[in-house]
Amino acid sequence: MRDRLRPSFPEPSLSNAVASRESRPSHRFGRFELQPAERRLLLDGQPVTLGARAFDLLVVLVERSGRLVAKNDLLTLVWPGLVVEENNLQVQVSALRKLLGQSAVATIPGRGYRFELPVERGDGHAPETATAGGAPMAPVPVRARTNLPTGLLSLYGRAADVAAIKALLRRHAVVTVVGAGGIGKTRVAQAVAADVAVESGADFPDGVWWVELAASSDGALVPSAVARALGMQLPGDRLPVDAVASLLASQRLLLVLDNCEHLSDAVAAFIDAVRAAAPHVRFLATSQETLKTAEEHVYRVGGLAVPVDGEAANAAHAGAVELFVARAQGVDPSFALTPAHAPAVIEICRRLDGIPLAIELAAARLPLLGLEGLRARLDERFNILTAGARVVLRRHQTLRSTLEWSYGLLTPEEQTVFRRLGIFAGSFTLEAAQHVASDGRIDVWAALDHLGALVDKSLVLAVGDPVPRYRLLETTRAYALERLAEAGETESLLRRHAEAMLALLARYETDDRRWRIARADAAALAAELDNLRAALAWAVAAPAGTDLVVRLAGLSIHIWIATLHLAEGLERCLALRQRAQDGVPPRDAALYWLTVATLGLSSEPRESFDAALRAIDLYQALGDDSRCYDALLCAAVQGRSTQERERAIAAAARLECAGWPARQRQRLAYARCWWYAGLGRFDEALACAQRQVEINREGGHPIGAQYAMGNVTAMELLLGRPEAALEHARAAIAKLDALDGGAGAGHLYWNATIALILLDRLDEALAAARTAHARLLREGDECQLLAPLALLAALQGRPADAARIIGHDDAVLERTGNGVRPLAALVRARLEPMLAAALPAPELARFRREGAAMRDEQAFQLGFGGGA
Repeated sequence: MRDRLRPSFPEPSLSNAVASRESRPSHRFGRFELQPAERRLLLDGQPVTLGARAFDLLVVLVERSGRLVAKNDLLTLVWPGLVVEENNLQVQVSALRKLLGQSAVATIPGRGYRFELPVERGDGHAPETATAGGAPMAPVPVRARTNLPTGLLSLYGRAADVAAIKALLRRHAVVTVVGAGGIGKTRVAQAVAADVAVESGADFPDGVWWVELAASSDGALVPSAVARALGMQLPGDRLPVDAVASLLASQRLLLVLDNCEHLSDAVAAFIDAVRAAAPHVRFLATSQETLKTAEEHVYRVGGLAVPVDGEAANAAHAGAVELFVARAQGVDPSFALTPAHAPAVIEICRRLDGIPLAIELAAARLPLLGLEGLRARLDERFNILTAGARVVLRRHQTLRSTLEWSYGLLTPEEQTVFRRLGIFAGSFTLEAAQHVASDGRIDVWAALDHLGALVDKSLVLAVGDPVPRYRLLETTRAYALERLAEAGETESLLRRHAEAMLALLARYETDDRRWRIARADAAALAAELDNLRAALAWAVAAPAGTDLVVRLAGLSIHIWIATLHLAEGLERCLALRQRAQDGVPPRDAALYWLTVATLGLSSEPRESFDAALRAIDLYQALGDDSRCYDALLCAAVQGRSTQERERAIAAAARLECAGWPARQRQRLAYARCWWYAGLGRFDEALACAQRQVEINREGGHPIGAQYAMGNVTAMELLLGRPEAALEHARAAIAKLDALDGGAGAGHLYWNATIALILLDRLDEALAAARTAHARLLREGDECQLLAPLALLAALQGRPADAARIIGHDDAVLERTGNGVRPLAALVRARLEPMLAAALPAPELARFRREGAAMRDEQAFQLGFGGGA
């Protein structure tokens, strides 16, 4: 029985399809005889003239007759070491068809070719078993019988996947490798099967057999495809599935079923039938969706690893970068991953989500576009990643064909939900998906079911636990957006997306959640940052009179605070200020102006002070004391004179209610602290700062207490106590690191920088300044570092650089309309005499003018010692 199941010929090596001097069996088909070892094709016993490449192609196809041979394998095997266009392959196939007949070689669109003529294989000579000196050679390890290729192309970044799948196969009878199109499921399965064939001969004495199902369009043909791969002759008096199951009953083998997604029901039924009759047969399958068989265990393959930093040494070991470099060297042997190249390569791999097929196609475009050109054009990815690329490895004709294949397997309703989900930027919640995807034809529950189907089919990823969020790979999303545009739904879905964001943010407008956002809420809000950006970008371009624009901008405050992207939030909201005029509901307008005022608390631009005054007027008219209080305190911090600030503080104090949350009440202490500091009354300012800390602690807000320590450290500096300031700053930074990763510690590092400069610990000061800059950038307050950096440069013996940096600071103050803050005044008081002593007045003035003309990044580069 077993002999009937095994092919009667040894499987040729895929590692060398061209002729070699070793003996290889001849093959007969019709009137032809192919003699690979002699590199000869005979017709009725007479030699036939055939080009060298056509001959090599014929050898590859005949030795794998009846099986699909992928285009990338043919390109690699027939043109080893060369990079050729696909039309070269088509020319050689055409030549074979002219000689052998049009039906001799079948084309499987987008995938490869298959030799269709019946082939009789002759016996080849046994290989030599002795060395030249006559001594016997070491015996070759016996390999499990298999039809697997032995010369597989290198696999990058998948060692952990291969090991995990092999471990699953040892424990489970059915393992399905699931993942998105182009993610590399077939390559991983080939590597697993090849290892198992070598390592597990005792476990699978009847072999490891590969069954390609991509070319099958009828599920009823699955048993026949398996039989053909095994070399079985099926009796005609039984159903094929029953015949295969019966013939496999006594076998111990592994069947690998590749590309099952379009035949999932039929494959599942086949596996269950075989397992019932043949308990020692195991299955490894690849599919874009789970098969849902009785014994199935699923292993999901994700994108290749992408490094988190831009260091070339670290990047070289990430799977995505390894693959990119290998394919890049295939088209340009001189390409190397240098420190200069690494950031661009990493960004390309990240934007392609580590999808192997996309990376291969992108690398193939390097000769045409160059590395920077490729990175710049990734938004046009479907025009770039096409079959016109000269690629070394290619499984699908284009990235688009992979996605079209997946899309075509969906039901019409699933296609509708899929393309609508493309409107999300980044990940999204289940509720947001239901809001966006549902309509009069697809209700929210049907949308839920279709989302589940898309997850099963690997077109949508579920991330996180226990409450998952969902996302599309960026390349998949780009395809979904194209489909959305073709359906004419883009504009309506952009609005629906903004409505979903509005509904999500409105939950945080209750008094309880507005001031008491739990850590889990903050994480959920931070996850919506990209969606908010997309919604506000739509709002800027939305038609005049769009009703939700102003309210969306007002509610956006929750995400900007959760992510500490205050500067970005202020810029995006100010872009919508013309929308907050007449005709907008007063409460929506008031919330918008309060948001603008709050986002400017750190940077204090003129626009934020004006926004605070507008919010005060609106909330007074609405009778909303709580919100009016908040607006008054924004005005108190940003007021243009001590009198304006004093009036705002007094008005806020009259409104304050003891029952309000501590996080709201502590703001009055904060405003009083900086009002006293502006008057030079630093002891009273320190007492207010300490009171702010106490209110936060008493109210159960330890993170807010540590943020408030930034004001305590500032007052210690203004009182001439840098040692105490540094001690307070470092203690607060350590506590924030433990509580929330220290994301909001920018002002503490700023104060530590000043303290270290005053203590003449310059190297430590420079390190603290770098950290402060990275964190203050998001808050829009990074320019407060300019004066300390100027003083640091002067103390390092760089007076010209110091003059340029302080000149730039002067220009920033003039541009923003802000006065010199107390801490900056302290730093400048020490800096100015040093500059006057080091530089003649004309030179000092010239350097300050040069600094005023610089860009912010140039001034900071000078401050950090990098030159102009």
